[in-house]
Amino acid sequence: MDKKYFAMNNRAKIEENSIYNYNLYKAQNTLWYFNNLINNCYNDTAIKFMDSNNVYVWMENVKIEGDYYTGELAENGNAHKVPINDVIDWMVIEDGRLIGGYTIRHYRNTLDDEAKMNFDIDFGVKIDAGNDFFKPDLTTPEGAIIKIEIFYTEENLEGVISCKDFEMEAENMLKDSDLELTESTKNDLAEVLKLALIEDIKSNGFPHFNNIERNFSLITEQQDQKLIEETIIFENDTTKRNKFWIGQSKSGDWKVLNLVE
Repeated sequence: MDKKYFAMNNRAKIEENSIYNYNLYKAQNTLWYFNNLINNCYNDTAIKFMDSNNVYVWMENVKIEGDYYTGELAENGNAHKVPINDVIDWMVIEDGRLIGGYTIRHYRNTLDDEAKMNFDIDFGVKIDAGNDFFKPDLTTPEGAIIKIEIFYTEENLEGVISCKDFEMEAENMLKDSDLELTESTKNDLAEVLKLALIEDIKSNGFPHFNNIERNFSLITEQQDQKLIEETIIFENDTTKRNKFWIGQSKSGDWKVLNLVE
């Protein structure tokens, strides 16, 4: 992996804000995918961490040894090891394309068009919208979206319903419409929403999400709910954006609520 990638990123002054924090969150919650690549002997890998001088640096040619990453420091080639929990970002180069590299993407997105073009030329690697590899489970809002889309593709109605929280969705609707919110009205509306979903699937069939890439943005959050925008990239490079409210249930699982038009 070319040292210029890391030299450029270490010189860059990164603005730390809510978007930056979300990018760090994405890096942490997609690290499992990076680990899988390493375990399958993938090359062109690197991680970012804070060294003993409180400077963020990159380490490349990464391997996993127990609770540590091992590799060579990009700045001087010295062998080094880092606790896995100390890593804030990861990246791989796949067919000349950046995968991961969330702090790099964040910095690039703060540039104007001309500076962005110069950055891309110097960086020498394709930086597109990316592909966010959240685990398809209910431990994150983004994972809940991926999980329900997998169940749609499998035409698994029970699975789809397991990713929903109709009561929380009904409560949102009642609050937004200024209607009286009681346990009875909430439960009645929740049942209507569930039946409406089932009827829609029976009438229109299951949507399918084969051969796509996804990336996510956090639009806003309130209490135990987050508004997430999912950008779907199809094989022909066309895109579709969906915004979902995702709520955290009493069990701690994240569930898909309503689609925001």
